[in-house]
Amino acid sequence: MGEIANLYKPVEVFFGEGAIKVAGQVGRRYGFKALIVTGRKSTKENGALDKLTKSLDEHGIQYLIFDEIEPNPTDKVVNKAAEIAVKEKVDFIVGIGGGSALDAAKAISIVSSNEGTAWDYVRYPEGSRLTPFLNRPVITIPTTAGTGSEVNRYSVLSNPTTKEKMVIAHSLNYPKVAIIDPELTYSMPPRLTALTGFDALMHALESLTNKRENFIAEEYAIRAAELIAKWLPVAYEEPENKKARRYMSYAAMLAGIAIDHLGVALIHAMEHPVSGHYPKIAHAEGLSALAPYVTKFNYKGNPEKYALFAKILGEEEKPHKAVDALLKFIDRFDLPKTLKELGVEKEKLDRLTEDVYLCARHTFAVNPVEVGMDEVRELYEKAYEGEL
Repeated sequence: MGEIANLYKPVEVFFGEGAIKVAGQVGRRYGFKALIVTGRKSTKENGALDKLTKSLDEHGIQYLIFDEIEPNPTDKVVNKAAEIAVKEKVDFIVGIGGGSALDAAKAISIVSSNEGTAWDYVRYPEGSRLTPFLNRPVITIPTTAGTGSEVNRYSVLSNPTTKEKMVIAHSLNYPKVAIIDPELTYSMPPRLTALTGFDALMHALESLTNKRENFIAEEYAIRAAELIAKWLPVAYEEPENKKARRYMSYAAMLAGIAIDHLGVALIHAMEHPVSGHYPKIAHAEGLSALAPYVTKFNYKGNPEKYALFAKILGEEEKPHKAVDALLKFIDRFDLPKTLKELGVEKEKLDRLTEDVYLCARHTFAVNPVEVGMDEVRELYEKAYEGEL
């Protein structure tokens, strides 16, 4: 009792089937020229990009399309797009696609509206140096149901030179508007459905169980986990099930709000170096290969919440059952169980451990169990060999 919880949700949300039709109407608030930030193929193939440009055309908005975003977006591609935004004097930015496109769009706004380059704003402190009145507004339109980037302040960027993967997490990195249209997720194949859903589940798990306390935000995490447990299997097995797609989009949004207030912990801290060094490894694949081992290490640090998580996933309400619940979940969707099967080289484990310390040791303070480099190295070894 006596806990003071904070809830800050500065992003306006339009949610529902067909919501993308409001993009042009919303965009007119911010001007008449947009930079559309997206990936190379998926939004063209699934029709999402056409729906967006149609809405912009109907409202007299000019646009440029920057379609060079790939999974695990780099600081270099953000800098390139920011230069275009400045040169072309765009009024606002629209990110459409998976989490990588949304993360990049938000980062492009920060860089194009201020001095410096993308890496200058990684873990940039709150303060008055950034110019909020100049920041180009961002509209986010997710076409997957996983990252929650559409409603939070995070942009995860990779540095291909140093192999670091770090985060811009600033209050000026929020989008102005999120347009969440579940119809845009209908074309996701089962594998992508499972991976993005697992990402959202890990957001729910880590925000719920870490040492930060915020009982309001925890409710978002709990509800997200409940929805994912119920509806991800349906979306996976019945891709055309509209109700399942709707609830998965909603769950991803809720989990995105949860991590915005509570953050993540050791699973994410250990995954980022993995996909930083191996960009072809999807973020959720790395999470899946690490989650059971880290959860076994962590559950004694917050037994009540881990027991609740186990119950939500259909297991007995006991903390150690959270590990069993994750293993069954991973099996159900045929997700990776070890780093070895993802192609991580054993000789790289020392470097990955160093990178956790260099780039993400701030998560040590909020991890449910006290952790240092020795524990991280041991957990990498177990996740590599599959030793539970």
